[in-house]
Amino acid sequence: MIMYISELNMTEEISPETEIPRALERYVNKPYGGLFGNSVQVNVVEEIVADPYSNYRPKDLEEIIGASPPAIRRALGDLTTLGLLKKDLSDAQHPIYHPNLDSKKIIALTFLAYAMTDDREGTNLMNTAILDYFIKNIKPEVELSAAATAAQYRYGDTTWNESVIMIANTREGDKITTVTREV
Repeated sequence: MIMYISELNMTEEISPETEIPRALERYVNKPYGGLFGNSVQVNVVEEIVADPYSNYRPKDLEEIIGASPPAIRRALGDLTTLGLLKKDLSDAQHPIYHPNLDSKKIIALTFLAYAMTDDREGTNLMNTAILDYFIKNIKPEVELSAAATAAQYRYGDTTWNESVIMIANTREGDKITTVTREV
């Protein structure tokens, strides 16, 4: 599951006085700020990361990106093979592609898009998204079984407690692993 800042009910204040160097202006609306160049495949990835809850048809992406049908089909095929997209074959003549929201690659690309904004605008979107991901997806997988000396942490409006020395059981299927570590 991908968490977006809008889902966190948190906002980052962006100063309107923040000046963007002229050389970077063309990258402002791109999730990766030109980091990966301007290939058709990169443009498709930028579209699906910018709006991962939409469905995509090749024809729509041709119009949005301005690429030829064969180039779009190649990019969609590659991204499906790589696991970033899922292809809905209910209509073979007009396939629909969905971002694979279970893919950790999509999650990592989302964090990277936030990092680009953070570096450019001085915000803290990536850290907030990573913290939300940790709290919702990783922390529930760790069972606390013993602790010594507790500490409380706060980040923005979120507060949580963790121990300084922790013995925890992690569960993967039927296998339970005990981990002792300093936090």
